[in-house]
Amino acid sequence: MNLLTLHDIDSAPAASRPLLQSSIDGFGWIPRQSAFMAESPALLSSYQYAHDAFSQCSLSEEERAIVWITTGTLNQCDYTVQAHNWIAQHKNVPEQVLHALAQDPESLPAKLAALYRFTRQVVLAQGQIPPIALEEVLAAGYSAQNVLDVILGVSQKTMSTLLNSLAHTQIEPQFQSAPAR
Repeated sequence: MNLLTLHDIDSAPAASRPLLQSSIDGFGWIPRQSAFMAESPALLSSYQYAHDAFSQCSLSEEERAIVWITTGTLNQCDYTVQAHNWIAQHKNVPEQVLHALAQDPESLPAKLAALYRFTRQVVLAQGQIPPIALEEVLAAGYSAQNVLDVILGVSQKTMSTLLNSLAHTQIEPQFQSAPAR
């Protein structure tokens, strides 16, 4: 049963309309995830704000992709995994990094593998991150700011993975297309 509405600009609550327009401006379309979130202007604006903040954080494009895709994978959200693989490809994240993340994350370069393990711990933490996880990511060369930015990224993606589980969000054809290289 899907009780959520897939909104467009005209059907969305008034407070969500400018937020949906920003999706059109950024992507060229309204991602279904945002269209479902539009039912709650508070959720949509919080999600977009967190996304914008995480997109400008201390982590590189490659590192942000690891946080987003790891969160999507662990939260069993095909939409997140597919969309962020597409985004990562369009942002020139190396294909070998995306392949390793999907097939064998421990084969990532050492620092990225440490980030993957820390992100995994954050996603699975249930509010309590083990001290050893923090020690390991710091020993790999990440800073306190990086650690806190991982928490931001996991939090942002958790909003969308929870929404997608309720909405049964279908992946757009745009996110299934090959990247422009």
